[in-house]
Amino acid sequence: MAGQNRTVAVLFALLAAMTVGAMVLMTLDQYAPGAGAYSLSSYLRLDPVEQVVKNTLQTAPAQWDGIEVFYSRTRAGNVDELPLLISLSGGQAEQFHFLVCNGNGAEDGHIQTTPQWRQQAAAEQSGTIRICVVGDSRTPLTNSQIQRTNDLVENLSRTFNIGPRRIRYPANW
Repeated sequence: MAGQNRTVAVLFALLAAMTVGAMVLMTLDQYAPGAGAYSLSSYLRLDPVEQVVKNTLQTAPAQWDGIEVFYSRTRAGNVDELPLLISLSGGQAEQFHFLVCNGNGAEDGHIQTTPQWRQQAAAEQSGTIRICVVGDSRTPLTNSQIQRTNDLVENLSRTFNIGPRRIRYPANW
């Protein structure tokens, strides 16, 4: 009987310690449970990366041998607005195949394709797939942007057999 009481006491102590530990961790965490910028529900609302890569082609896939990720140097935008926003700030719009949005102009993490990708045309450097991420080097990217960009790069490198040495990210990625 005393052994059974001891087992019950140990189980209750363990349950209490785990509950207190979880509450301390949630208190120290800056986000409420499930309210992170990159939640599963927001991820599931977006088109799968595979669908974005393959189902948007209007011609046979080209021979790609590299991937370059770069910032738009804007705080907002989508495929339609970005050239105008860049020209208004005095810059020249760069060509790219994919745009990863940040929630200002399109849904956070949404991947948009350009006519260059749909037609499999080179943008800037021939043979290199260019991915533009809305943002700049001073403003942190959203978790969704980082995850979706990594998923896109992984899918493209697997689909077109592009090695890691041929993938370039911004200096502070």
